[in-house]
Order: sequence, then structure tokens, then C-alpha cells
Amino acid sequence: MRYVQKNFSNQIDGDTFTLKELNFFEADGTPLDLSDVTPKMMIRKGSWNGKLVKTATLGDGLTWNDQGKGQLRFGNIPISWGGVDNYYYDIQFTYATSGIVRTYLRGIIKVIEQVTI
Repeated sequence: MRYVQKNFSNQIDGDTFTLKELNFFEADGTPLDLSDVTPKMMIRKGSWNGKLVKTATLGDGLTWNDQGKGQLRFGNIPISWGGVDNYYYDIQFTYATSGIVRTYLRGIIKVIEQVTI
């Protein structure tokens, strides 16, 4: 499996990130078994190598819905990353048994201006 680019819908600065269900599949469409992985997501401001503003891990922005069926959730975290901008993220999986690291998902989160303060 290679990585997929997924840009999230606009988020409003100062709000709580909307919960997103992420589903990972093999090339043939079967769910990817992630029962041996630890996920980590990093978000950077302005570019792929910009300032690191958030690292999401299990219990802090990431939760499993069904690990064996490749179902991961991201969200319910405050968007207080440094103002209006494009934020770049990827999600990396580390396989416990082999130590292999894979990035299957990356994209852009556009944070727009808050009106009500």
C-alpha cells in the first residue's frame, strides 16, 4: 500500500477539531489489519517541514475504532496551533513486531479565521 493524500475540510481557529473516522485498506479493498501498529500523527504549520504544532498519539487525538479492521479516529483536540494558515500532517504507523515504519496518509488542514471570539 502506498500513501494517500487526504485534505480535511476547513477548520476554524480556536474551535475543537471535528472527529474524523479514518479507514485504511489493502490495494484489493480489504481492511488493513493494524493490530500490530502504534500510530502517530504530526501537524506542521505552513509547509511539510514547517514548525511542529501538534503531535497526536493514542489517547491524545488518536483513538482506535477497530484496530483489526484499520479503523482509526482523529479529532476532539483544540485548534490553537498558531492562527490562520495551512497545516500539513501525516500519520505514521510503527509495526511492533518488525519495527517497520509506514506512512499511509498525509494531507493539508486549512484553518480559517474565527468570527466569534
